[in-house]
Amino acid sequence: MKKVISFAASPQNLLKVSAVDKAFKKYRKEVKHLICHAGYEQEEKKSLSSFEDIVFPRRHYYVSVGYGSHAAQTARTMLEVEKILIEEQPDLVLLSGYQDAALAFGITASKMKIPIAHMDAGLRSFEKHNPAEINRMLTDVLCDFYFVSEHSAMKNLRDAGLDNGNINYCGNPLVDTIELYWSDMEESDVLKKLNITDDTFVLATFHQSENLRKEDGFDAVFQMLSRLSKSCKVVWVLPDYEYNNFAQISGGKKLPSSLLLSSPLPYTDFLALMNNAEVVITDTESIQEESTYLSAQCLTVKKYTERIVTLEVGTNQLMGLDFEKTEKTALEVINGNIKPGRIPELWDGKAARRIVDILFSEMQE
Repeated sequence: MKKVISFAASPQNLLKVSAVDKAFKKYRKEVKHLICHAGYEQEEKKSLSSFEDIVFPRRHYYVSVGYGSHAAQTARTMLEVEKILIEEQPDLVLLSGYQDAALAFGITASKMKIPIAHMDAGLRSFEKHNPAEINRMLTDVLCDFYFVSEHSAMKNLRDAGLDNGNINYCGNPLVDTIELYWSDMEESDVLKKLNITDDTFVLATFHQSENLRKEDGFDAVFQMLSRLSKSCKVVWVLPDYEYNNFAQISGGKKLPSSLLLSSPLPYTDFLALMNNAEVVITDTESIQEESTYLSAQCLTVKKYTERIVTLEVGTNQLMGLDFEKTEKTALEVINGNIKPGRIPELWDGKAARRIVDILFSEMQE
């Protein structure tokens, strides 16, 4: 029997690995599929609590990366991953994501001569000194099999000289999970709970430190959303720390009555909000993917994005760090000036099956 270990270093990547695990059931007599999850232990418990409505498969291993520099986290993760790989001796490892922990898993497996596949291969923001971008480039160099979800990723791999004949266009496994929980999203009563059943509303959520942990960044977000709330309701979903300490972080600023704060929501409730919002304002990559699949208007407050397909094909628009431009564009969308978009090729809920079928075929040779 062959053995595959899939690795995820965030709850969002665990959603993709969950889709892969479901697809591996087809080959359960031929392949043993194990899951390794990594993260900051205390924060991961809080993060996963927002996915209480999702039935994750069993995680066979958990690696706590701890706090520290990028080098310290990578080294610590490599030491833990090495123990797992020595014990399990897998025939292949499948990576999702591009955190330090994912790179550490890839480096360790590569040095042990274990074949590596990556289901987020080829994505690039071209932000040269960004740690995530460095991890994306280095992880791809280590891989034997590439699974890409958009044509820009395929081009990036070829431009980097990584076309080894194993670049596979398979779609986006995150979409598989959305499809699986589509009826739960439609049946969500989150709009009723927030008392916005008949209202036009904007959904906002930010996670990047420059927009939340820095005083000027937080103030810029707060002021923009406060002004927007004069035109319609705004639902601002905050991470736990910012939600629980909002008064302190905001300097005691008065909250407009049409600006509604929310702590992290269950995944299907958050999807329901995206699906019903006039526009979504975010700095988070997974939301760019989800909003494109839901055909929801999305404004991304970042200088760069690796999800080029959401700009070229989908409903996403890149705002840079320009909050005035973001506010102006949001008002235009509210008034009907929407960006046309369509669902990207092969984002059809079958990506994990394609990935697993290819891996199974390769392991038989």
